[in-house]
Amino acid sequence: MQKPRLRTSTPLLLLGISIYLSGCPNLIAQATEFQGQTENGAYYKIALPENWQPHDGLVIWNHGYQGYTKTELEPDPSLGPLADIALSQGYAMAASSYSQTGWAVFNSHIDNQQLYQKFVELAGDPGGIFIQGASLGGIVSMRDLEEGLIPGIDGAFLMCGAVAGATNWDQAFDLRMVYEAVCKEVDGAELPTDSWSEQPDPIGGEAQFLNSLERCTGLISAEFLGAPLAQLLQRPGQSDRMNTILELTDTDREFLLLDLAYAVFEIPNLVNDESKLNGLKPFANAGIDYGNADINTTIQRSIALPSARQFFLDNYTPRGSIGDTKVVTIHTSKDGLVKVENQQTLQQLLPADQLTTAIVVEAEASHCGFSMDEGAAAWNQLLAWSAGAAQPDAQDIQESCQAANSDPDQCRFDVNFQLGDSILSFPREHPSGSPTTSMFHRESGLLLIESLAIAGNSTVYDIELVQTQDNGALFTLESVTEISPAASWQLKPLFFPADSMLYLPNLRLLPYGEDDALYDVYLEYTDINGGDGLRLLEFELAN
Repeated sequence: MQKPRLRTSTPLLLLGISIYLSGCPNLIAQATEFQGQTENGAYYKIALPENWQPHDGLVIWNHGYQGYTKTELEPDPSLGPLADIALSQGYAMAASSYSQTGWAVFNSHIDNQQLYQKFVELAGDPGGIFIQGASLGGIVSMRDLEEGLIPGIDGAFLMCGAVAGATNWDQAFDLRMVYEAVCKEVDGAELPTDSWSEQPDPIGGEAQFLNSLERCTGLISAEFLGAPLAQLLQRPGQSDRMNTILELTDTDREFLLLDLAYAVFEIPNLVNDESKLNGLKPFANAGIDYGNADINTTIQRSIALPSARQFFLDNYTPRGSIGDTKVVTIHTSKDGLVKVENQQTLQQLLPADQLTTAIVVEAEASHCGFSMDEGAAAWNQLLAWSAGAAQPDAQDIQESCQAANSDPDQCRFDVNFQLGDSILSFPREHPSGSPTTSMFHRESGLLLIESLAIAGNSTVYDIELVQTQDNGALFTLESVTEISPAASWQLKPLFFPADSMLYLPNLRLLPYGEDDALYDVYLEYTDINGGDGLRLLEFELAN
């Protein structure tokens, strides 16, 4: 039997991920296919098995991520790795290319609504509806369930789903920030762009990216030459830098290239795509303690407006409102791209009697490295559950798998597997507190800012601003005093010249009572009547 494996697509950076189940039987169910485009331009494929009737039901497949190199929509969408099984069971199949590539959840729920409408137009109302989704398709499926644009979904089967949604991108962002800080002084180890939000050159960007990885960590030699020879050729410091990056970010060595590529190439694509974030920057780390004194003092810091963060979370982070749908979700234990801790999100959001989680414990790390029998067993258990059988658990799925295949390498579900606490190495919920507090005197209009740092500069200032009388959202500069910087890193007010933005954490409004709130405030440097000043952009309650 074939070992479970991940099939990747070119080019070199492997950013297009195809979900593949090993040991797939050659079922080739007889089916009538329909293909075309829906109103929003997404391509669709619909397959009806022989003698299909509406009461036989429909399965919708949600595919995984298509990287920045695949700018064109897939004109011939796949029906997924379990299509032959579902067709042989009498279900119709349908799939959309989505109207976007990459992080496609901005429009995917509309795409799938139009896919469903096209199916009804061509074949009639299905008697029962199931969704299958893998990787990106996991969060696409969750949005389908929560938006309610496809009526009456009976069950959802998710494989290695990015079901924590937008939060997954914070992990990629932190990896880039840590990598740059660790490799900062290495000659020739610069990434293709200075800014995390800038899209690399499509021609030379990949070559420079790989050269950076090689110079800083020796990873490329290790990948192509094998560990023993690579160790002989490794330059001084490469192993130490590699280990620092992997340990701080909890990244598996086998996934470092892929995960960092997502940070370097996919984040800029996401940020700058007019149909997605359109220039909004939702990633922030101003208050993150990276657990290393040197990293904390050298790492590039960023802020994000609350509105940008919220827009990204809205596209998409699950809320848990899935009606009566039953969900079976499986994941590989060492997934280094979509971490298995994504499953914590569903366990925290969904009722226990609507969710079954089963983890495949693997010897070697993979993304979606399931056997066909593992996938089929979980799918069939969902069907039985939806038809009235008792809710299955991981042991039931394991036994179902073993009944179909006695090879222990093909059935590896472990009911005792324990998930970690978070997908993030550096959670955002409780950023490091600031020992200094900016103060705004409501009566006088005076804004006092202590220990203001300028991003990329070690100099620190105390400054005073005063509120203009004709516009309360505008402040002009009163005084600037250079002071001695703190001996160690701490969260402090930050000015970002590249964005002309000032970030004030833990602003206190005076007069201040014990029960009064603190605020994180965001201002923009601007020209005020021919002079310098700052304009209030947004604020939010401090954590």
